[in-house]
Amino acid sequence: MKKFDYENSLGYVVYSASKAFQKAFDLELRKKIGITLTQSKVIFALYMFSGLTQRELADKIGVETPSLVPIIDKMEEDGYVKRKLDSKDRRLKRIYTTPKADALWDSMIECGLQIRKVSLNKVSEQEAKSALETIKKITKNLSVYVE
Repeated sequence: MKKFDYENSLGYVVYSASKAFQKAFDLELRKKIGITLTQSKVIFALYMFSGLTQRELADKIGVETPSLVPIIDKMEEDGYVKRKLDSKDRRLKRIYTTPKADALWDSMIECGLQIRKVSLNKVSEQEAKSALETIKKITKNLSVYVE
């Protein structure tokens, strides 16, 4: 049997870093503005692509559509999003942010900047730039596996 140093493999280290970023950002969002990481992903996606269907939104944020339904229900109940019938296909509902979600935008950005600051402690600007460029290249290389 071949030996493999899983904990020092590139895939595991990138995965661990990603999970750490997500956990830290989730905690910062909950503490500072009272929303979850997934709720912030919904708001970010709707800012980039306003008026998505639930299926389109689920694809954009990387969750299954059935998992998204209670999240959207809660966000609608809290006044962050609203569903509207599609003007061309009344079977579809499109999701939009509300002014209440708009008011969160700057705070969400501030939370992200705080996580960036903490994550780059004792990391030079050149190291951060190099890591980013390398991860982008790796992602591009792996795109052959995605459609």
